[in-house]
Amino acid sequence: MVASCVFFATYVAIDLNKLCALRVGSNTGEYLQTAVNFIRYGSTYNYVDWNSTLAMHDQWMTLAIVPFVLIWPHPESVIVLQVLALAATAPLLFVLVRRWGGNAETAAIVAIVYLLQPSVQGFANAEFVPLDFVPLLSVGLAIAVTARSLVWSLLLVQLLCGTKEDVGLFVCWFGLVYAAFGHLRFGLSVAALSGANLAAYYALAHGFIGGTVHPTYSAVDVNWPQQLAFLSEISAPFAFAALALGWRVLLAFPLLAELFFAHWNFPLYQAGSYYTVMIVTAVVLASAYVLARNAGWARLSIATALIMAMFFNTTVLHFGRHWYSCDPLYSRALAWSFTQQGIYFPCEDQGAWTVAAADTQARLIGCGHHRMLRHARAAWGNEALFSDSPWTQSPGTLLGPPQQWSLNKACKWFAHAGSRCRCRAPHV
Repeated sequence: MVASCVFFATYVAIDLNKLCALRVGSNTGEYLQTAVNFIRYGSTYNYVDWNSTLAMHDQWMTLAIVPFVLIWPHPESVIVLQVLALAATAPLLFVLVRRWGGNAETAAIVAIVYLLQPSVQGFANAEFVPLDFVPLLSVGLAIAVTARSLVWSLLLVQLLCGTKEDVGLFVCWFGLVYAAFGHLRFGLSVAALSGANLAAYYALAHGFIGGTVHPTYSAVDVNWPQQLAFLSEISAPFAFAALALGWRVLLAFPLLAELFFAHWNFPLYQAGSYYTVMIVTAVVLASAYVLARNAGWARLSIATALIMAMFFNTTVLHFGRHWYSCDPLYSRALAWSFTQQGIYFPCEDQGAWTVAAADTQARLIGCGHHRMLRHARAAWGNEALFSDSPWTQSPGTLLGPPQQWSLNKACKWFAHAGSRCRCRAPHV
């Protein structure tokens, strides 16, 4: 629990600093704007994909952020919930390892190693996506299945299916595997419910939007060294314990095929990429199962986890990197978030749009266009945005028309007070 609290406090601070530096990716703003539109108009429209987020993917778990956004309609709410979901997985891992026969020391080690894993810290430092709920829900499902609680198992399966359609595919697959090698009734129940979700989603997608979003696939991929490096990276923190399962590791092949044989504009298999959430979660669960039965191996994993965390981390906690300083244009972007005035943000300014995304009239345009590289900044540099787009001029009136939020005045006061405090924070 202490480690989870440290992880939570650390990454909330890091992510708010990243937000203040206008370095947060567009997904956080997309899901924030989706929630704000749902609260105001009953629509889940957003201006990243120029349609409803829920139409692009089976991600109705997006609505889980709505109560938090209702209270505080700004990216900070989404960021805190994101880090909380990842941090809360560690105590559940502790419970799971104990259920699998591990002692308290081993259970604590497994939970801490999970938090030290570069991919998990990368998820916490990246933009919000509903897939951030997958580790928490998956560990909860493993506990429910171990306890033979059918009701809780089916509830958690249903929630997992709402994080993304391919998660439903993998849950269905592992349900069938569990039916074959574990408990027939539980496995078939999991597979049947996830299969029903998939059938409903694909029927609606083909009936109303003409298809689904997915990459092309090929059996040939020349990037096997990078793939091997990624698998080593996610296995090393647990001292490669998952390999002790022998041939059973081949049951994860569908997850690997999704990552390694998909052709996209960028590699899907990299630390912190939300595309890897399912395979990382599978490795965590497999490793926890092995280490629960081998306390000595668990102690060894502390050393390998620390090495990976210190030298292979993808966040500012990596040696030689530093926190960003507040971007001078942050206050301009923040001002737009309190209005409902139409304004366009070019894709290279997506960090500023994310700050302003609570304004549902603020739109992000031009992503995928070559101009988005015009103001490209190095991933770990500390250069200001220096944008000359129209949004850099503050809106005609800072607060705009009356807002529809309860606690609105308090929200405005805390937002401005918070921005001043963060901008004055010492540069580390």
